[in-house]
Amino acid sequence: MAAALQQFTTMPDSSVLIGDEGGLRAILGALRAPLATGCTLAVVVATAGSTYRKTGALILLPQQGARIGWLSGGCLEAELEQAAADVAAEGRARHLRFDTRGDDDLIFGSASGCRGVAELLLLPLAEAAPLLAALRSLDQGGGLQLSMRADGSGEATNGALQWRWAATAPPSATSWSLYLAAPRRLLLLGAGPETRPLLQLTRLLGWRTDVVETRARWFATLVAADTHHTDLDALTRQPRFDAAVVMSHHYSRDRDFLGYCAASTIPWIGLLGPIARRDALLAELDASARERLLPRLQAPVGLRLGGDGPEAIALAIIAALQSQGLSA
Repeated sequence: MAAALQQFTTMPDSSVLIGDEGGLRAILGALRAPLATGCTLAVVVATAGSTYRKTGALILLPQQGARIGWLSGGCLEAELEQAAADVAAEGRARHLRFDTRGDDDLIFGSASGCRGVAELLLLPLAEAAPLLAALRSLDQGGGLQLSMRADGSGEATNGALQWRWAATAPPSATSWSLYLAAPRRLLLLGAGPETRPLLQLTRLLGWRTDVVETRARWFATLVAADTHHTDLDALTRQPRFDAAVVMSHHYSRDRDFLGYCAASTIPWIGLLGPIARRDALLAELDASARERLLPRLQAPVGLRLGGDGPEAIALAIIAALQSQGLSA
């Protein structure tokens, strides 16, 4: 289905006032601008037992300004921020270990009672740092394979791109390997009353979201989308999508969108609307399209959480994405 308008518009993050960013995309958003002096990046390199964040989590700690990201529910942040300030002042990497497994920690330590271990590597981060360039590459997709050592040295690769950086602390044999996937990408095919709250939730949970919509009456609701397309054919120039939701509330449009999804490699596809409508739409596709589509189709899309209206439907859709291991 090709619309009369042959264009697509990218919405810059600086123009978006609806919905905060979360997850890895919040870190990447902060790293797009020139980096101020005195920044520290904390990387969770290993965990054991019960921990709030898991291996691969990032926390950005600037000397001036607010921390981006969390290590715990707040009980470990003061010590982390002090350690990050020391790393920035000295320009030296530091290996930090939080152990909340013992009873002493309940009285003299964090008092969290989480009974876990989190190991972090704290790295001074400057605008010219190869690690910063590596992290910024995730804005273009792919995934970052990281090899990091406790002395602050390391290497990173994203496809054919490679980076390497030197140690900033005394030599150490302790090392870790981790993988950072780019933020997941969601395709919304059509818009409706659920679109605005769904876009708020996807940004907050770290997704990047493209919307295909040709009807001008819905354009104002798409301000929080990363990209708004007015032509389905423009998607051939876009990166791979992790999930799609067909939700135009228009029968023939949804039929064409399902045809597009059937021919695509998108692994998870949701369809908004009741069962009878789903069955009628599927009946209009040819047998080979139905065969390709059905193993990936979630219809009606969304978990049964209770409630009604656009906001409840948006919550049900994002909950379904998260429950299928499609979190960003």
